[in-house]
Amino acid sequence: MSGLRVGVKVKEIATADAVYRECSVLHSDSVGLVFEVQRTISDGGMIENVVTQLMIPWQNVRYVLVMEEGV
Repeated sequence: MSGLRVGVKVKEIATADAVYRECSVLHSDSVGLVFEVQRTISDGGMIENVVTQLMIPWQNVRYVLVMEEGV
């Protein structure tokens, strides 16, 4: 799994606790996966999009679904 390239679009990353959809790989090595995910949050009636960067160790990753690239 450490071979994911920077910029690869990921359809879904699942851990034991959460599922992240529509992500972009920022870094991938033998330790873990760093990715960016956009979330919509609401706070007191205000709705906004927030970009979050996460690092997940490979031991916590259940699966990764990479988006299919067009031919």
